[in-house]
Amino acid sequence: MRKPLPAADPLLRLQASITARDDRLLGWLYDHGVLTTDQIGAALFPSLDFAQRRLRRLTVLHATDRFRPNRAYGGSYPYHYVLDQLGYDHVHAQRGLGRPRRDQARRRKQSLTGRPDLPHLLGGNQVFIDLAAHARTHPNTALDRWQPASSFQEPGVFYRRGANPQMMVHGPAANASTSSPRNRQVRTAGPPQQLDVASPVPPTLRPP
Repeated sequence: MRKPLPAADPLLRLQASITARDDRLLGWLYDHGVLTTDQIGAALFPSLDFAQRRLRRLTVLHATDRFRPNRAYGGSYPYHYVLDQLGYDHVHAQRGLGRPRRDQARRRKQSLTGRPDLPHLLGGNQVFIDLAAHARTHPNTALDRWQPASSFQEPGVFYRRGANPQMMVHGPAANASTSSPRNRQVRTAGPPQQLDVASPVPPTLRPP
C-alpha cells in the first residue's frame, strides 16, 4: 500500500501560485501597511473586477487578509487589505529577512484596525498609488524609487554614501542641491524627471 504524500509546505504552495504582480502587491502591503481595493485596482490591474477576483484568491491562500471599517453615519468603507501571516513569510523570504514573528500579521492587523489616523495613512499611501497608476498606464514612464514611511523608522535612514554622518541629525537635506530621500523620481523616455515633495532646509536652519 502506497504511503500518502506529505502535505505541501504552505509557503511553497503560495509561492507556486502567485504571479509577479501578486509578489509586487505583497511587497507594497509590507511597506505601506494597508491599501484599499480601489487603490490596488488602480495601481496594478486593468479593471476593478479583475482586482477583486485576484484579491479574493490571495485571501483564500492566506497571503492577504482584509477588514472593512464602518462609516460613522451608516454603511461601510471598501475592503482594506493587509498581509496575512503567509504574506509576511513570503516577503521575509524574498528579502532575506529571516522568519517573521508567528503573530506578526495578527498584531499588525489589530494595530491598523484600531488606529484613529487610518484615513491619514491611506491618504499618504494614495500619493504613491497615484504615481504607480500613472506609471502603469503610461508606457514611457516608470516609478523608479519610493521610500514609504516605514523605511524612515530605522536609524541612519537619511545617510547616503559619501555624506557626512554628523550632519544627519539636522535633517535629510543640508543644502538646496541635496536630493531629499523623500523625493519621488519618475523615469520617462527623455531625461529623468524628479518630483520633490520635501523642501530643502531653509538657510537659517542649515548646519554650520
